[in-house]
Amino acid sequence: MTLQTTEMGYFRPVGSQSFGDKRKAPRAFDQQPLEATATIAACLAAWRCDGDFRWRADAERAFEWFLGSNDLSILLVDLETGSCCDGLHPSRANEKQSGESVVSYLLGLAEIRRLAHSAGDSRKSGRLRALPAQVH
Repeated sequence: MTLQTTEMGYFRPVGSQSFGDKRKAPRAFDQQPLEATATIAACLAAWRCDGDFRWRADAERAFEWFLGSNDLSILLVDLETGSCCDGLHPSRANEKQSGESVVSYLLGLAEIRRLAHSAGDSRKSGRLRALPAQVH
């Protein structure tokens, strides 16, 4: 998670420009929903195994990437329709909304909803408290 956190504390998925680079630091762009969702799932699996709330916070922070807590402060999803941009370029969102991106967002949303509604858990942190009811 250290490699996927900006100096400002935002989640930054490893950019696909990094793919194939060996022994180099990850590049910042092009960030894609698939990596954000995989990170959410991995962090929550780690949290369920060892109970360390840092993993839970990391999962929430990765989900917040979709909601504008990212390098460009751009909302990547349409909360009305559930559509999701294909990623984040250095200066803009990729406005294409492919099925892979939509499914990635919806899988991440399902994980976060499950987390928020887990037995006896009414706690929500960060921007998740401010989300519209349809997201919770």
